[in-house]
Amino acid sequence: MPIKVSIVEDDTGIRESLEILINGSDGFSCLNTYKNAENALKQIPVQIPDVILMDINLPGASGIECVKKLKETLPDLNIIMLTMYEDSDHIFNALSAGAMGYLLKRTPPMKLLEAIREVQQGGSPM
Repeated sequence: MPIKVSIVEDDTGIRESLEILINGSDGFSCLNTYKNAENALKQIPVQIPDVILMDINLPGASGIECVKKLKETLPDLNIIMLTMYEDSDHIFNALSAGAMGYLLKRTPPMKLLEAIREVQQGGSPM
């Protein structure tokens, strides 16, 4: 059974690259992609993924706000922040909101797949 992943990322190129990576890797399936938090908040509770890759800087509501709202209704969701922000404030706020992991967008593809497996197994990839 593949790990079902949803992606919340406003950058089309990054979103599509992540989708290709996930769908092209054994044991993974991209369930859905979203370009903003509002669409994600409507659809994720309907089609619940195993893992969500969430950007912080989204148009409208931020990825951190999206995590908070998702965790209120689906507290067991596994969410990894995938962002370019390295500062401790963003990391603290994301983890406080309920993210299980925090990775930078420059993370190599194989490490990203390992992190998805890790969070699915109860870990906290950083």
